[in-house]
Amino acid sequence: MASRTRIISQSKALYVSPTGTLPNCGAGASLLTALAESGVMPAQLHRVDTFSFDIDLAGGRQDVREFGQLARIGTITLGDLNPSFSLGYYLGNAENEGNLGFDALGINPATAALQDQFISGIIDQSPNKREKNLFLSTVAEGKDAFTTAGSVGTASAGGSEGQFIANPTGRYTSGEIVATDVVSFGNCTFNSYTVNFSVGEIPRVDIEGSAENITFNTSCSGLYNPSLARDGSRADTGQLMLGVPSTGLMDVLVLRPEDVTLSFSNETMKVGGTNYGDMHVQTASIEVPLSRTPIEALGSAKAVAQPLDFPINVTLTVNALLKQLDAGQLDLMLTGSAGNETTNVTLKVNAENGQSRHIYKLQKAVLDSQGFSTTLDDNESIDLVFSAQIGGVGQTDAGFFYSGYSPIQPDRYSTTVGNSNERFPAGFYYPKLNAMGPYNAGGTA
Repeated sequence: MASRTRIISQSKALYVSPTGTLPNCGAGASLLTALAESGVMPAQLHRVDTFSFDIDLAGGRQDVREFGQLARIGTITLGDLNPSFSLGYYLGNAENEGNLGFDALGINPATAALQDQFISGIIDQSPNKREKNLFLSTVAEGKDAFTTAGSVGTASAGGSEGQFIANPTGRYTSGEIVATDVVSFGNCTFNSYTVNFSVGEIPRVDIEGSAENITFNTSCSGLYNPSLARDGSRADTGQLMLGVPSTGLMDVLVLRPEDVTLSFSNETMKVGGTNYGDMHVQTASIEVPLSRTPIEALGSAKAVAQPLDFPINVTLTVNALLKQLDAGQLDLMLTGSAGNETTNVTLKVNAENGQSRHIYKLQKAVLDSQGFSTTLDDNESIDLVFSAQIGGVGQTDAGFFYSGYSPIQPDRYSTTVGNSNERFPAGFYYPKLNAMGPYNAGGTA
């Protein structure tokens, strides 16, 4: 356990893993089964600049009272305890989106053909995408989380020890392991995904979510899988260790707002207003709401499922400086065909070299509202809100689609050296020095 006087962002790093460490290891499952002393290392999220969480213990608590006594005679927890969290990061090359379970290959990068909805893996309840584990590490005071005392170039169980390594597979020294605290979040689901673009600001992503379990650890090695099964027991006996974090392999520091373009397949609508292809866009944001309604049942201490609430309306909000007005009339929404008008909206982000990094596409989006604002001595502005409804898995004529620069979406662990789609490389395994006893639900090992 580290002794500190305070904690600042310098000492923090954030990681993510599947909830089922052993069952969902893919080709690596046999290795973990055969070698009881082997463990798994979660992948790191990069460019993270905000993270917060809140634990509401009173939300599921109910007082037990009876006649004859003013104060309660006891308390009982009847509902799930679902701690909430929020995280934010600068938009990079889509590796964060892939690691978090979103489909970063929804648009074919070669042909631009639409392939899968942005949340297809969550819709079809893929065990590697519907829920995730998050791990927030804190190293000793005064030290960068990206810096270790290991010697550079020393091979160790598939990774290199040292500073600012390429992948989070480096090894801490024994002293650093015990000086690193970890907060583990199990069964994390995301309630919203929002990507924001604004003139003069770095494009960023903000995510809200909730977890079903949180564990606090005073070491970054020998971590129990924080996920819970539906009966409240531990999801599996897999153990994890956090590797040395780094700035990652992205070939771009951050993306720039001047490299963002917004286009519409139908630039005018019969209701009038303005030409969407001829305005000075100031801000644009896309929000994907992912609310859920738990399904509970007698005989189960936890919700038996937390399916998504449908329909899911993805919204695009645009603020722009108005240049010109287009002819049209509102009553056509009721008496004509204007109410059925749609447009395909594409928001594209390029790197400095002009190479595409991100493509967001709302297919068959409708105009929800447009607002005009003018003040003394200021430019007139217009606020537009479009929405598109996410379709089923395999539907490509309507919905929300996304493609990122990084084609790798590692969700499982593999014994193969090097990445292939949905597989972490072999370096994400580590040999445990000591076997730990089975997890005890009472809180002791």
